[in-house]
Amino acid sequence: MREIFSIVFFRIKLMFKSPATIVLLFVMPLVFSFVFGSLQAGDEEKPVVNIVESENELGIEIAKLLRQSNKYKWTTVSLEKAKKNVDDQKAIAAIVIPDDMEKRLQEKSPLFETIVYQKTEQYLALAPYLEGTAILVHQIFNDSMQLQVGEFQNVLRSMASNKLIELTNQSVGGLDEEPVNLTPIGFTIMFMMFAITGAASAIHTERIQKTWQRLNTSPINRFQLLFGYLLSFFVIGWIQLATLMVVMKIIFGVNWGNLFYLIPFSSLTILMIVGFSIMIAGLTKTKNQAEVFNAILIVSTCMLGGVYWPLDIVPPIMQQISKLVPQSWMMSGFEEIMSGSINQSILNMNIIVLGGFTSLFLVIGLFKLNRIQ
Repeated sequence: MREIFSIVFFRIKLMFKSPATIVLLFVMPLVFSFVFGSLQAGDEEKPVVNIVESENELGIEIAKLLRQSNKYKWTTVSLEKAKKNVDDQKAIAAIVIPDDMEKRLQEKSPLFETIVYQKTEQYLALAPYLEGTAILVHQIFNDSMQLQVGEFQNVLRSMASNKLIELTNQSVGGLDEEPVNLTPIGFTIMFMMFAITGAASAIHTERIQKTWQRLNTSPINRFQLLFGYLLSFFVIGWIQLATLMVVMKIIFGVNWGNLFYLIPFSSLTILMIVGFSIMIAGLTKTKNQAEVFNAILIVSTCMLGGVYWPLDIVPPIMQQISKLVPQSWMMSGFEEIMSGSINQSILNMNIIVLGGFTSLFLVIGLFKLNRIQ
């Protein structure tokens, strides 16, 4: 065990001697989080949603239900004005409440007609709220078939006055809660991958300088050598993550969620990155090859995995492709933990898939490293 810790301390000391590594591990994630986080925060003004109300009382009461969400600025306009506002992108969407609302309820047809210029991230957040409101109205109507139309309107009026729609809003997806800012953790993951893969690719330099061969002939077996390297990279990852978590909590006020879930999931994420790093080091023949592969694979998979932008705004086909890269499962898991309202089934799926990637990378990497002479 003493030999393993000697390797760990040596690797950590060697890595932190480089100013470039310190910048890559700590400075760059903070800078990118600050710049891109500020751009994403941007204007805090509420998104505008136009409502084209119907002339009957039932439609008016349903419009009141919609306005219960304080995430949006609801404005009542004519149909022509709504179309113009959407075309000019002055409103993210226009909700048309038709006059035949009672008929739609009886036929179980869609309640609203939505006018959208493009499906922006703000609209994608609005859509589940509209769907949840429609489901709620349909359900109450079905449960109140014995009531007269006027009495059904009274039920809706009572709901609006008591703001019961906010409960539905929460069940649809917590839209009244502050959205989780994944920018800090995303860039932390990306720069951690660059730093650890760079450290792992240094094995090629050690092989050329005969350091790797001397270690193999020293009084330490191959298992202790490989485990020492793995543990050193894992510790370096945790040093970076723990430091950035504290700094980002102080500077940006980042809420990291429940530590009971965060620490094990973060450890799995770091172990996956370590496995990826030694796999690339084992599959390449020179340090230059490793650096080229690292740059291409890390940047491309981070783009696909939702590190640079939310996956909700990309086409459905890209969302399916993103499941082939581990970053998408990392970001999904951190989002669940940092949201404060954990869906255990989603988190478990993220853990299982991420564990599969980790096992695959480690098996390939250790097998290849074990064959390096």
